[in-house]
Parts: sequence; C-alpha cells; structure tokens
Amino acid sequence: MRIALLGMFILFSSYFGFSQTTEIQSTTLFGQCMIEVQNQDDMKTLENQLKLNPYVKVVRLDYTTQRAFILTKNIESLSEVDFKSWFSQYSSYVRCVQIGVYGVDEIDVYPFENCTK
Repeated sequence: MRIALLGMFILFSSYFGFSQTTEIQSTTLFGQCMIEVQNQDDMKTLENQLKLNPYVKVVRLDYTTQRAFILTKNIESLSEVDFKSWFSQYSSYVRCVQIGVYGVDEIDVYPFENCTK
C-alpha cells in the first residue's frame, strides 16, 4: 500500500512540475532584416550591443550580405518600430523587416524578394 501511495505521489508531483515548467516558457519570435553598415568592426560592435538586449536570445549579423537575424526571449510581441530601435544609431539603415513566430511562420530566404522598404 505504501508503495502504491508513493508511486502516485511521484506521478502527480512530476506531472504538476512539468505543467508549471511549460507554462513559464514564452513564444520565441524572430526578426530579420537588411542593414547597411559599411564597416565590419561597426557591424561586430552592433552585434555585441544586440547580444546585451534582455529580449534577444540569438543574434546573427552577416557583414557580407548585410543581413540580421534575431531570435527573442521574454516577450510576446514585437513591432517593426521596436525591432528597428534595437539597432540604435543604425535603426535608420534597417530595411526589409520580417517578424514572425519562430517555428510557425515561414522565414524569408536570402536574397529577399520584393524588398523595397
């Protein structure tokens, strides 16, 4: 009888522990864009600044293709205005922004088609 009660206790505690863990996880969003930074050292500095953002989980800047790709953490929504603001002094050089839910929305492949803004 004790073994059955102990087994049920372990089963229920692991179930409730797991359900609480999954509720804490938030949606991961992605943002990508083209960004015109003419100096490779400036691009690396910008990448390091973006890594310090509390809402950024992953950041990849590619100097050769002038692309940026970011995965978020701890936020449920992201606007184009907010996304651009993360690029601080380079925000006016950001164009062709795409934002979506990572793993749900399709990520545009490079080169971006119909990129005029």
